[in-house]
Amino acid sequence: GARMSGAFEENDGASPYPPLLAGVRVLDISHQYSGALAASLLADLGAEVVAVEHPSRVAIRTMLPRKGEESLWWKVVGRGKRDITLNLNSDEGRAILLGLAKDFDVLIENFRPGTLEKWGLGPAELEASGCRLVMLRISGFGQTGPLRGKPGFGTIAEAMSGFAYLNGEEDGSPIFPSTTLADGVAAVFGAFGVAAALASRHKGNPAPPVEVVDMALFEGLFRIIPTQVPGFDQLGLVPRRPGNKLTSHGVLRNLYATRDSRYFVVSAVGGAAIRRIVCAIGADDLVAEIDADVMVQSPDRILAFLDECDGRVADWALQHDFDFVEKRMHEFDAVFQRIYNVEDIVSDEHYGARGDLVRVWDDVLGEVLMQGVVPKFHSRRHEVGWAGPRRGRDNEEIYKGQLGLTDPEYQRLRDEHVI
Repeated sequence: GARMSGAFEENDGASPYPPLLAGVRVLDISHQYSGALAASLLADLGAEVVAVEHPSRVAIRTMLPRKGEESLWWKVVGRGKRDITLNLNSDEGRAILLGLAKDFDVLIENFRPGTLEKWGLGPAELEASGCRLVMLRISGFGQTGPLRGKPGFGTIAEAMSGFAYLNGEEDGSPIFPSTTLADGVAAVFGAFGVAAALASRHKGNPAPPVEVVDMALFEGLFRIIPTQVPGFDQLGLVPRRPGNKLTSHGVLRNLYATRDSRYFVVSAVGGAAIRRIVCAIGADDLVAEIDADVMVQSPDRILAFLDECDGRVADWALQHDFDFVEKRMHEFDAVFQRIYNVEDIVSDEHYGARGDLVRVWDDVLGEVLMQGVVPKFHSRRHEVGWAGPRRGRDNEEIYKGQLGLTDPEYQRLRDEHVI
């Protein structure tokens, strides 16, 4: 089992309440990160998730970094899931999946639109076979629209959503995130969609037998960029890349370097928060301007003032070592943060106190340190039972125990590479 490192104090004893999604059964046939992550988020909160993998070809297990044969991607995204193998693109595989799915509340898939329909596993076929479930479908461009059949990964979504265009230095090219941002945001929206559909059913609201939650990779990231569209619609704005500055939003934010070459960021929205920063750097003239209500003047005046503040913070930071800068920022309660790398994260006491780092058992690697369960529920314990399991670990238990296959049938399906 998992050992929590530094979970909430009130969770140290047994909780009188079960995990939130106890009793919810999820069949995860996604073969890419975003769908697998959505299923993982449900598993974190107590859903029983069964991952269905192709008997031999699984892209996510080949991703780097790997320790020996073990992909650390899979260790995280497969955590807490049971695991079976099944070739969906075969008549027997199709029949087995339709039989299995009848016992599940949720099905999660990540194929290109039309693929499941081609295999006879679309919503209509699931419904006809007696399934009553929520079906999360994550794809590059969604199940409808002119681009529905196009292949797409998260990077394509970051390009199409407007996100990449907004990132980078002002005089430089667009910059893509260095991690799976579009996939991750789509997974969270997908899990939210599943939870909303389950909650609606629980309330007794009318629902189709197979409720499709259609999540396009580009749409999650697009949805969380606040003023891109209304700014264009109302003001004709096409925002330029701002680097790390957010002056264009009326926010004092940037990345700064100290005399001893360490980096930190400040972020201040509104006059009161900006005042704390200019107090911390001892800029009495800027404090006086805020007190004279500079932040309610014309946009041009505000932008000029924020540019002045930004330049003064940059100059001040370069004259002092980080420890002095940190002391001053804390003294004035400024919104300030040193830039963390992963070494900083794993040694940070706040991460530890929040239960955000957990050691999870793995059959091959032993204990693996990974992210804890998010969000927190103070009245419940949510634990990660195990890291991503070996391929087909639960085949016998599910195929023989739950589907009732005999030994010869099970062996034949193995020999014929159906499972």
